Formats: sequence, C-alpha cells, structure tokens
Amino acid sequence: MAESGREKILVIDDERRMCDSIRILLEQTGYRVDTASDGSEGISMLRESNYDLVIADLMMPKVDGFTVLDYVGENLPHTLVIVITGYSSMRSSIEALRRGAYNYLVKPFDFDVLKLAVEKAMDKIRLQRLNDDFISMITHDLKNPLTSVMGYCSLLLSGAYGEPSERIVEPMQSIATNADRMLALINDFLAMNKFSSEGVRLDMQRLQLNSLISHLAKNVAAQLEMKKLNLRLNLDETLAPIMLDPIQIERVINNLLSNAVKFIQRGGEITVGTGQDENYVFFSVADNGPGISSEQQKHIFEKYKRGSSAAEGTGLGLFISKSIVDAHEGIISFESRPGEGTAFTVRLPKREKEDLQGTT
Repeated sequence: MAESGREKILVIDDERRMCDSIRILLEQTGYRVDTASDGSEGISMLRESNYDLVIADLMMPKVDGFTVLDYVGENLPHTLVIVITGYSSMRSSIEALRRGAYNYLVKPFDFDVLKLAVEKAMDKIRLQRLNDDFISMITHDLKNPLTSVMGYCSLLLSGAYGEPSERIVEPMQSIATNADRMLALINDFLAMNKFSSEGVRLDMQRLQLNSLISHLAKNVAAQLEMKKLNLRLNLDETLAPIMLDPIQIERVINNLLSNAVKFIQRGGEITVGTGQDENYVFFSVADNGPGISSEQQKHIFEKYKRGSSAAEGTGLGLFISKSIVDAHEGIISFESRPGEGTAFTVRLPKREKEDLQGTT
C-alpha cells in the first residue's frame, strides 16, 4: 500500500474513461491522484503543484506526451514519468525511454501491471527521499560543525584571542588540517551525489586562471608548513582569460593540490604551473613524491579508486575532477613514474561562447 498523504500522481490522457479508470485504481491503492485531459493542462498543473509521478499518454493531440516528458526532464529532476502507448507505437516508447521516461506501458494493459509499475517507481522515489535526508544530515550535522571548527582554529592561530603559545600552534594546525581533510571528503561525497542526479552544471565566467591559482595556493599554506613542503608557482604572465566555472575549476585545483600534499614525503616539492597554446590554456600540478604504480594508473580516474593503496579519502576526487574538466570540454592527463613523482595537467579550451551547458 502507498504511504497515504505522501505520494502524489498526475495522470495525463485525452481518453477520459482511461484517465478516470487509472485514477480510481490508484486512489484505491492509497495514492493521491489528479488528472489532466491533455499535455497542455498537465504541464500547467505541474507548474502549480508538486507530483512524485506522472503517467502520460504519448499520443495526444496538440501537446503530446513527449512535450510533457521534456518539460519534466528540464524542470522536475525528482519527478518520474511512466508513458502509455499503443502497440503501433513501440518505436515511440523506446524514444521516450531514451529521453528520460522511467517506464512505459503498452495499451491494452492489465491494471495489475500498472500497479506493479507504479509501485516500482514509488520504491525508487522513496529511496531518493532517504538519500536526500541522508545528504541533509551530512550537510547540517557534519559539514556545518566542521566549518565552525576550522573557523575557530583560524582565529586562534591568527592571534585574534591573543598570541598563541608555541606549544599549541602545531596541535592547532593539526586540528585545522584534519578538519579541512574531513570537509574535503564531505564535499566530494556531496558533489558526487549532485553530479549523479543532475550532471555537472556550469556557471561560466571569463577569468584569468593565474589569479585563481595564486589564491588557492594560499589555502594549503598550513599543510605545507606541517610537512615542511616547498611550493613553487611557475605562472605564465601572458595567460589569456578564458571561460570557466570558477567554483568547479577551484574544486579541481584544490583536489590536485591536496593529493600532492597528501602523497608527497616530508620536505618534498610541489610545482604549479600555467601556460597556453593556440587552442588551450592549461595548468599543471607536479610533485616529487612516490608516484603511482602502473596498475593503479589504469584506473586512476575511476570512481572509488585511490592513487595509493594506503591513501586516505573516498577515491572520488579524481573522478569528480575529470567529470568537471569533461563538462568544460577540456582534457585532464597525467604522467607518473614510481619513485620519481606525478604531474597532472588540465587543458581548458579558449572559447568565446559563454553558455556552455555542462554534462548531464
């Protein structure tokens, strides 16, 4: 049985008898059901109210089920659609699945088949709700307190509450570093969840990459100091501004810098450089750390794969970075030799276009 008062369904069909039959059946099962007589009315109702599931006939006059499907796909990412079609429209059903329909039913169908299809859709919706609740818990119960810890550590180390004694500086730096690492893990998980459900959405702006890198390099100063690492910046001062999403590219740079700091030995060196050619602006992050084994290199950009078997982390960072670079129509590559170090390079296209949509 449905969880009464929660799941809401919109049935769209120009055949009044079919529409009413589906409504009565699903209401008896415990769902809340509204009906619309065509696609235009259905879209108007979707604008005015929230629905968990839409059941729409594909073949309707004027505004058809494909238009409804496209509207839901563009505006209602958490709403599922089951389409209804006739025997002669199997090709249309396949096209509907390609365009995002969750399932399809072929007329005439048994109402038990409809109930099963609806229940499967609702199971998926309930799982999504649980996931959303979990994400909310991570954001509010874990991320926000960590941000507070990092803020107070920064204030204490800056002398805002008086000059800290030498014996507490290193422990405070360790607290700040580990809180930052935990926050990075949480952000990776949240990003992965968002990318999985919505794709990589880009907000493109024209920026100079050098200024972004110089700013982000300061964020790892405490980690560099703890491991006595040297950071060199080799920035091309003639670098052309390019179109990019600063938040997403910042995520890529932070990930590559954090990985370099994480894997390099105490006293090592990290080099961040920028450059350009006719078609691309690029930046690189290189270290003289232990490098990546040949076997690990084969899977380095896969989800949940780590650059080192002993590494801390989710194994999501490089997967997320590649997803972001791909959305920019760029290229991410690397070179690594065990015992000598690793260098990652990100190439972003020079473009005039400002409305790159990103991947879905």
